[in-house]
Formats: sequence, structure tokens, C-alpha cells
Amino acid sequence: MPTSKSKNLLYRAALPFISPSIPKNPVKRVTGHPLITENKLSALLRRNHITGAALCLQSGQDTSQIFTQAVHTSLVADENTYFRVASITKMATAFLCTILMDQGLLDPEAPVDELLPEGKQVDELREIRVHHLLSHTSGLADPHGLEGLLLKRAPYTEAIKGCRFHAPGEVFRYSNLGFGLIGCVLESIFGQSVEQVYQQYLFHPLNLDASLEGASLPEDRIMPVIRILPYHTGTGIRVTRLGRLPITHPDSMLHYGYTAGSMYITLPSLLRLTACIRDHGSQFLSSSYANYMKQDVISYGDVSPTLSYGHGLLIVRDRRISDSTVYGHQGFAYGCVDGAFWEESTGNILLSLNGGCSESRSGRFGTANLDLCRWAFRKELPVWK
Repeated sequence: MPTSKSKNLLYRAALPFISPSIPKNPVKRVTGHPLITENKLSALLRRNHITGAALCLQSGQDTSQIFTQAVHTSLVADENTYFRVASITKMATAFLCTILMDQGLLDPEAPVDELLPEGKQVDELREIRVHHLLSHTSGLADPHGLEGLLLKRAPYTEAIKGCRFHAPGEVFRYSNLGFGLIGCVLESIFGQSVEQVYQQYLFHPLNLDASLEGASLPEDRIMPVIRILPYHTGTGIRVTRLGRLPITHPDSMLHYGYTAGSMYITLPSLLRLTACIRDHGSQFLSSSYANYMKQDVISYGDVSPTLSYGHGLLIVRDRRISDSTVYGHQGFAYGCVDGAFWEESTGNILLSLNGGCSESRSGRFGTANLDLCRWAFRKELPVWK
């Protein structure tokens, strides 16, 4: 994945030559409101090499769903296709935590070292509160080889060693480990597996077709993900190695790999989740926590001056996209670049899920998400009647 400016330039230069080609008209099916600027969307799908996609636009009562075929399989996405949405999971995790806070079941000011087993013996957890984990201000960095530690079932006490780089609450540092520890906290509090907590307090109440366990889903309904660059045929991943590990029983020493990026969900379910968060939790939250996720906690800084972070929510102020603030989250994993966003002024929603995409970035924002947001909020949705 390109991370620096120079790597992004090289990545973009190589894309037209060594990535799989996308058909001139990649859109296979559109349901609901017809697209006004479908040609523009097709051009963006080709430009960003987006394959195996399911997109959704919503404005008021009108909704459009757009589906494309994957280049590495005959599978065409539909309403029943599951996508592993990577870090969009963080948005769901934060909403779940906000519901639990509103019900008095989780305290955002609770010291994390008091909630986790053996936490008092872990120096790296000192002074970290739950809200620090939700806003990437815990002072924790990701350890080298985090996925490998999860796969060998190393306890969190081993994974966190040497990962503390700053005092909590002072600086922004995107941390999958920090967000993953929320799963351990929830299991410690409820005595249930993190999957059971999600199902009871989030997935079932919102009627979401979703899971943190890829192994529990019908595999033929999961969109395989493949890297567009470098591209190798036959390497699509439906369920990750971590996703195949069972989480039927709680283990708050080991389950720090799920709440940051392992959710599988269908497009209609992601729309329900996003719309519920946009609508301040609707019937799920009282006024006390209605705007908790949207609180502007900390800026990304010079690397991405248009981005800041709330509690599990990306906040985008970029005039290229909209004159209004845009909220949501993006997800990068194994070759996909997903997005779930809404425009504050209009409430218009854009969802973009796929099985492979250009991973280039503009600062810390995916170029594909930047292009699609600009198309949706500036071009397509404003002309809907």
C-alpha cells in the first residue's frame, strides 16, 4: 500500500500498465433511482480500477444501488453479497459503544487498565480511558506484525509491549491495536464473546445482516478481495486467516483483532447502520449521546489538514468534496478501499464497497473515496429530483 508521496506517485504511474483493465462500462445493474451521470461514475470506476463493487446513493427517500462484476471472478455483487469493510468496523464499534454508554453499561471515562485482565500490570495502559481508544488518542502505536501476533494467539499483554509512544489525549495516532482493545474491554465487562455483544446490542436491534466472524457466513456470498497492484490472478481472499478463528467464547486476553476491522456486512445493512448514525442514533440514543461520535476530538495534522477524528468517526472538511462537513469512515484491507460517508447539510449518503481498488491516497484519504465523494456530493446527488 502506498504511504508516502513518492510511493503514491510511483503507484499511480504504474496503475495503467500493470493493473487489470476495467470494462468501458463496468456497471452491470442499477436499482432504484436512475443515475443521471452514470458515464462519469464509469470513468471513475475505471480510473481507480474499482472491481466487484456495490455502491449506494441516498437522498431523502430516493436510493440507488449500483453493482459491478469482479475482474478476478464471475461474481457480480448484489444486495446479498457480504463485504469485509475493514476500518468501517470502527464506526460500527463506536456506535455500539455509544449505545452502551447511553444505557449506563459502559463508562467512557473508565480506566482501561481496570477493565482488562492483568491490566494493572501493563505500564502501557496507564491513564488510558475508553474514550481515548475510540478517538485514536490513547498514545498507543501498532506493533510490528500485529496480524501475526493475532494469528499465533499472543495475549494483548505481549502485543502491547513497547507500543506506548505518548501520553493519552495529547496527539493523534491511528491505532488498530488501540481500537482492537475495545473488544477485550467489552468481553471483560459482559462475559460474552465480542460477536455475541455485537449481535445483542447492535446487529439484531438494527436488523443488520452482519458479523465479525467470516467463518460463520456462507463463503460463496462473500466478495473476494484482490490487490489491483501488484495483481496476481487466483489470489482473491474471501475470509482472512484471522476471520477463520472462532470467537464463540469470550477471551479478553486474545480478542483484540476484531473491533478495529473485521466486520462483514451487506450493502443494505450498511445503509441502515450509516443512516442511523447520521440521524443521531434515532430511537437508540437519548439526547445526551446523540452527538457523541461527531465531537471533533483531534486533527490529523499537516499530513491531512482536511481530516479530523471524533469517536470512531472520520470528519472531512474538503471543499473539493462539499461545502459542508462530511462524516463517515473509510476502510483499507487486502486490496479493497471502502467508504461510508454522509453530507451534514443534506444528509445525502454515499457507500462504496468493492473487491479490489487502487490503494493510492491523498494524504490519508483514499483517492478512490475522494473521487467518488466528489462525484456523489458535487455532481450526481444535487441533480436528483
